Amino acid sequence: MRQTADIWALVAAILKAESDFDPDLADPARDEYGIARWTPAVLQYYLSTPAQRATVPVPPFPPQMSIPPIGDYLCRFAPQLHDVPGDPRINLVAAWRTSADKVIEAGGVPDRPALHEYMPRLLAALDAYCPLAPAVRAS
Repeated sequence: MRQTADIWALVAAILKAESDFDPDLADPARDEYGIARWTPAVLQYYLSTPAQRATVPVPPFPPQMSIPPIGDYLCRFAPQLHDVPGDPRINLVAAWRTSADKVIEAGGVPDRPALHEYMPRLLAALDAYCPLAPAVRAS
């Protein structure tokens, strides 16, 4: 039961950090859209059915399209990060924003400009949605 709660808290924290739960978010300069800030090509890869993956989706991306692939991503990359030192949730979110390879190479959260602004927002959201297990602060 605790693991399920952690996953829901992690998804909620990601959505809060990505868009503040804004399903209509559009950031054409970064080519990111919807509540999860997917780029069209990356979302296409994580869509659940072959029919959905047959074409690049066109924004806007509704929550029912955007949120389930987050779970796919987390489940796909969590095993690859199992031996990386640090809080596995934090490593997984760093992989979400960079890549699993970058987290593995860095031995944890990489020192990347894209994460300097993002990780504090994510940690605050994770603390809010999982108050019984505060996030381990990445240094």
